[in-house]
Amino acid sequence: MGNRMAGASGVAYVPLTKNESMTEIDNFWKEVPLFQFLPVSLHPKLTEISEAVSFEPNTVLFREGDLGSEFYVVREGTAFIEAGSSVDLLKEGDYCGEGALVGNGSRIATVTAKTKLNCLMISRAKFEGLGLHEKLEFPKRAKVNKRHAMMARGNAIKLTQSSELLQAAMKVNSNQIAVDAGPKKSFLLLQWHALHEIFSERVNVTAFLLVPLGLFVKWKEYNPGVVFSANFLAIIPLASILGQATEALSSHTGQLIGGLLNATFGNAVEMIMCIQAVKAGLISVVQGNLLGSVLSNLLLVLGMAIFASGLVRHEQHFNAKGAAANMRCQLVASISVCLPTVFAYIGHGHHEEESVLQISRICSVFVTAVYMMFLFFMLGTHADLFSDEGGAEEEEEGLSPSFSALLLFACTYVVFLCSESLVDSIEDVSEDYGLSKAFIGVILLPIVGNAAEHATAVTSAHKGLMDLALGVAVGSSTQIALFVVPCAVMFGWVFDQPMDLNFSIFDMVCQMLAVFLVSNVLSQGETNWLDGCMLMTVYLLIATQTLFIKE
Repeated sequence: MGNRMAGASGVAYVPLTKNESMTEIDNFWKEVPLFQFLPVSLHPKLTEISEAVSFEPNTVLFREGDLGSEFYVVREGTAFIEAGSSVDLLKEGDYCGEGALVGNGSRIATVTAKTKLNCLMISRAKFEGLGLHEKLEFPKRAKVNKRHAMMARGNAIKLTQSSELLQAAMKVNSNQIAVDAGPKKSFLLLQWHALHEIFSERVNVTAFLLVPLGLFVKWKEYNPGVVFSANFLAIIPLASILGQATEALSSHTGQLIGGLLNATFGNAVEMIMCIQAVKAGLISVVQGNLLGSVLSNLLLVLGMAIFASGLVRHEQHFNAKGAAANMRCQLVASISVCLPTVFAYIGHGHHEEESVLQISRICSVFVTAVYMMFLFFMLGTHADLFSDEGGAEEEEEGLSPSFSALLLFACTYVVFLCSESLVDSIEDVSEDYGLSKAFIGVILLPIVGNAAEHATAVTSAHKGLMDLALGVAVGSSTQIALFVVPCAVMFGWVFDQPMDLNFSIFDMVCQMLAVFLVSNVLSQGETNWLDGCMLMTVYLLIATQTLFIKE
């Protein structure tokens, strides 16, 4: 056991008495999940090659991407470990630094002492000298779901809450010990447990009450306000279930197909409501809903996320390059709306409306093509830029492809029914309660499809997962602007409705200003609570304006 006293700033090498080395440390290895199944005869040798080190609170043991050769096992205290977009707490018996023992020794996580931290350190050379690299296999760290991981890392493609790290486990060489995995569960039982896990979540379980209620009040032709409110609330849990069904299905496909599934169904609620409203001829409501989805993500959700992070830390850092790339996509989408709108404003002639409609449809084809190319860039030619650290994920038992697809399409159909009832009541609600269609479209409807993910973005930012929060907020708005908006124009073409990209001067200005403001806030790669307040204030200013817009 080493006994050096001096160390780098924030770290000290703690001497141990010989008696302590032979008793307490040997017994400690038996309690560590990673080592407890090793032969007891190896425990004294572990003690001999280990070295006691101590870290002061807030000391960074190592950062992700750094090179190193030390492996640590926690004896006392706690530490934060951040791997990719996941954060967990290390405590007694947990370990970190396994990345230094494999490959080129590159760290796969960042570890920071939360309290005074006492660890046992083993170097790579001593680890291999004892043959532990042949006897132990480290489990992979769990990640957030693929859909949000792509958004967090690439900031381009819309959750459930962030995953915890896998509990410490080990796999010993076959000549050491065999661990019984227990009887394998039947296929139907696995599907039942997976469905139960989805539907038993606090938000999702409300669908069993709100969906029948929404359809019932529509069937009984209750007051339009009751119909609107009931179906408004019913779509919130449906959106959450739809997102989880999409994730379950995409986990069984390749990366490219999974990305396309997420792109298609990630904003399925907004898409369905747009189709219903376009079919009903509510063009202004559709345009307001699409604009509102972009603005609520860029200003309200992102603002709340930044503010929540600012409540617990002085500054929050994130991937500035990823955010900048995302905002450039937003700028392209804004230009695609700006040009037809300006053309309609300054245009002259008898066939002006027809020309704007044709221009909008052509622009929608180009914008959709840009989005498809971006997906191909992210998931195909440059997938290495957006891949998760640590290699491929281990497969987890969950919904099968058939059950996932069944749940996905069933949920989509129920969303279709509820959104139809919601859209049919908009006209009467606007007249009876004096709410402008602009307010309903820009402010109220976007809340429906994004409520669960809005909560995820805020809670993730509060935990320090700012890249994940950006993926949910900014990534979702990019998806709507580059994919859902042109699709709405295409469906207008199918239903012979004049759905175009002429979003009015007010809508265009709001979108352009929001994009420029968010680009400025994210340009430095760090934010604070004041940035969040500014974004939320601008959203409130826009919401106030929409209350006074007359048809």
